[in-house]
Amino acid sequence: MLSSIFSYYDKLIMGISPGYSSLISLVILLFVILALWRFIKGNFIWMIPIIIFIPATWPAIKSIGRFLLILGEFLLVHIKR
Repeated sequence: MLSSIFSYYDKLIMGISPGYSSLISLVILLFVILALWRFIKGNFIWMIPIIIFIPATWPAIKSIGRFLLILGEFLLVHIKR
């Protein structure tokens, strides 16, 4: 599923010049970082007890983190083009 999202993004951005595609990738990456920061900042007090008292959340957090790392690496590759 993740590869199909990335291939769709590649197809969508293929017709745009490399300078603009880098800028678009940078904006998307900054938007994801800002949205994640706002989410953590607003829900930090609730996140700690949930992680402590519900052991099943740790694997979910790891998989979300892995997804965000892969997304960040993908966008960073497109920024360097």
